[in-house]
Amino acid sequence: MNRATVLIVLCGLTVCLGMSGDGCLLGSVVLPDLRPPPAILSTNPGGDTLRRTLEVDLRRYPEAESITWEFGDGSMVPNLSIAQGRQVSHAFTGNGTFAVRVFLFSGMDIVANKPPHVIAFGELPIEVLGPNLSPTALFAVQDVIDDTVPAAAMSKQFDASASRDPDGRIDEYRWNFGDGTEALGQIVNHTFSRSGRFSVRLTVRDDRGGVADVTRTVLINASPIAVFTFQEDPNDSLRFTFDASSSSDSDGTISRFRWDFGDDTPEVEGTSVAHTYAIPGIFTVTLTVMDDLGASGSSTQVLNVTTTSPFITAMSPVFGEVDTTVTDATINGGNFEAGTVVRLEQGGQTIDAASTTFLDAATILATFDLSGAALGDYDVVVENPATTTGRLAGGFRVVTSNRVRLTTSMGDIVMELVDDAPITTANFFQYVEDDFYDGTIFHRVVAGFVVQGGGFLPGMVQPPGVRDPIMNEFSPARSNVRATVAMAKVGGNPDSATSQFFVNLADNSANLDNQNGGFTVFATVVEGMDVVDTIAAVAVNGNDVPLEDVLLIRAERE
Repeated sequence: MNRATVLIVLCGLTVCLGMSGDGCLLGSVVLPDLRPPPAILSTNPGGDTLRRTLEVDLRRYPEAESITWEFGDGSMVPNLSIAQGRQVSHAFTGNGTFAVRVFLFSGMDIVANKPPHVIAFGELPIEVLGPNLSPTALFAVQDVIDDTVPAAAMSKQFDASASRDPDGRIDEYRWNFGDGTEALGQIVNHTFSRSGRFSVRLTVRDDRGGVADVTRTVLINASPIAVFTFQEDPNDSLRFTFDASSSSDSDGTISRFRWDFGDDTPEVEGTSVAHTYAIPGIFTVTLTVMDDLGASGSSTQVLNVTTTSPFITAMSPVFGEVDTTVTDATINGGNFEAGTVVRLEQGGQTIDAASTTFLDAATILATFDLSGAALGDYDVVVENPATTTGRLAGGFRVVTSNRVRLTTSMGDIVMELVDDAPITTANFFQYVEDDFYDGTIFHRVVAGFVVQGGGFLPGMVQPPGVRDPIMNEFSPARSNVRATVAMAKVGGNPDSATSQFFVNLADNSANLDNQNGGFTVFATVVEGMDVVDTIAAVAVNGNDVPLEDVLLIRAERE
């Protein structure tokens, strides 16, 4: 049925009506005042519902032939017959009070050629209340802060202001704190009598009786208190004993004691620990304790470490080749004296300095004859005439002239470098000695071809410190066969090798010896080729990059 708008003046009031598509009927009529407006009756079907049944009383208007309803919510039903329009059912758009109107129309006067007109209208306010939508219970928890206690761990504030009722209001907020106590209110503070994990339940009730609740586990735990003392070793002024046994936890037990000695050494754990500082200085010592429920507390003290004993901070160079002499190695530190003795110690082996030169209290020069020395790391020891000593653990390393050990996340690989590619080997050694390769990845793996590394950090990030390219030193005497190591290059540029290298997994000589000026073989894997094969078997993406990083943890002279 089409709808149109008709303006009709009723007792001086202009009203809008919907009409059929037969035409737009405009007119003004004055209704007799003798008859009251037609009464509207509303019936609630029962319960909370948006639907109402509406009925108009037509007893005083027997001449009415059609009815139009307006429901006050923007909708209407026009031009119903008396049979259809006497009683209608309507679902309102929402809760509220709506002005429902009914309009009674006469029939068309065919003789006088007059269209239907309004003979009466009535109005009734209808209060609509649909089904109650349940509220939502939500709450937040935070520490109670006051002027005297920064954060009272046993007291919490519970805030339910985030709770909502979509069709009304929340009238009641009820709390059950899981410790046998309850409270009412949107925002409440509660102090627990003991520590533990408590199931706190919030129940909200809306203005129509709807109920919702939510439960959260709340940890109540007083933080432990970290306390420690320290004492200097009477025989070593760089060594201290630290004791945290006075630390306490008011509502539980302390499960961990963690120490940071402030000198960039790894943290250690224990109630009582000892630590030797490498050099004097002012250090901030931090003790962190953790209780059985995971709360932590910490305490710091500033420690002024002084000593009259000699101490070593560094030695240069940090390595020397076996069967050679290291001349005038520089030992830096403090409290050195004229006549001091210097030596290298590894297990039971001692290498005394062939000569020493006392420059000042902070610097000594020493010469070492490494003929027949065992390979590996040595402690550097300085002993003053009064037999007080200083030690730099692992401060010097005896190495071969031509080997490098790669420590990877899948095992160790040992390379032996060739004698007839001096530019390439010197370049590789320098990257090793600069610690450039430490922490890089094997970024290219092609099964049956090569494993390549030395150019990227995890995430395919290029490391700083790449030096200028070197001259190509390819020789047909050094072919790219299995287990050989060669330098990677930029395509079309024979003299472009920098830091990247690769291990040949197969005989690639027919290919790599005959392109881009030939790829310079500078080493052979003498130990750990099985590790290389393991790396070659990892899963890779479409660019031949391993899906999981294979780390080159450390590269060092062997």
